[in-house]
Amino acid sequence: MYTNMTAKDARYMLEANANLVERMIAGFKKYWEENAEVICGGLAMMSGQFYVPSGRK
Repeated sequence: MYTNMTAKDARYMLEANANLVERMIAGFKKYWEENAEVICGGLAMMSGQFYVPSGRK
């Protein structure tokens, strides 16, 4: 598929893929930080456990 790429094009493609992955990971981290309580609560309810959020009393 990439047999006709020059070294410059291959380097550009690899750098673009690395940047994309870094942005995806940053997005997942941000989503987890903002929604961890909801995610944990949903997982606990799906497994039949009772979940009390730590930020609420």
